[in-house]
Amino acid sequence: MLIRKLLPDERPDFAFHLKGLAPADRRFRFAHGTVSDDWIDTYVGGIDPDDLILGVFDGPRLVGAAHVAFSDAVAEVGVSVDPAHRSAGIGAELFKRAIRWARNRGAERLYTLCLADNRAMIRLAGKLGMEVTRDSGTAEAYLALDPPDLLTVADEMSSGLDTIMTDWTDAWRACHRALLPGGKI
Repeated sequence: MLIRKLLPDERPDFAFHLKGLAPADRRFRFAHGTVSDDWIDTYVGGIDPDDLILGVFDGPRLVGAAHVAFSDAVAEVGVSVDPAHRSAGIGAELFKRAIRWARNRGAERLYTLCLADNRAMIRLAGKLGMEVTRDSGTAEAYLALDPPDLLTVADEMSSGLDTIMTDWTDAWRACHRALLPGGKI
C-alpha cells in the first residue's frame, strides 16, 4: 500500500472515496447525522489549499484518507478507511503521519471529533495517547504536540522520498511491461 499526500487535482478522488462510504460510516467519519453526496462535495470543495489530505492507495484505488486542517495552533484530523481495508493498521498509520505533519508545522495540539459510539476511533485515539472526553453523544480527543525536531522533519522527508521512489518504480515497471510484454523484471 502506498501512502502519500493527495495533489490538488486529486480532490475528486477524495470525494469519490468519501461518497463510497456506507451511511453509517459517513456518520462516524463526520460525526453528523446525514451526510449526502452534495454535502461531501461542499466539504471537499471548501478544503483549504494548505490543508493536508493523505491518501492510502491499493494499486490505483484510494482506500483510505486523512484530512488535516489548521485553526490557530490546533490541527484537526478526520480519517476514513474502506471497510475491506480496516483492521490492517491503516487508520493508525494515517493518524501517525497526520501527527508528524501537524507537529512539523508548529501545531501545539491535535484534535479529532467523533461520535461517542464510534468505538474504533475512540480506541485508536487512546492507543495514540490522545485524551478522550465524551459529552452529549460525541467524543473529543486531544493530543499535546511537541515542537518539531530534526527526527520528525527527517522522518517526514524520508517518507516523501519513499513515496517518490515507489511511484518511480511502479512507473518503470509499467513501461517495462509495455515495452517487453511477457518479459520478467
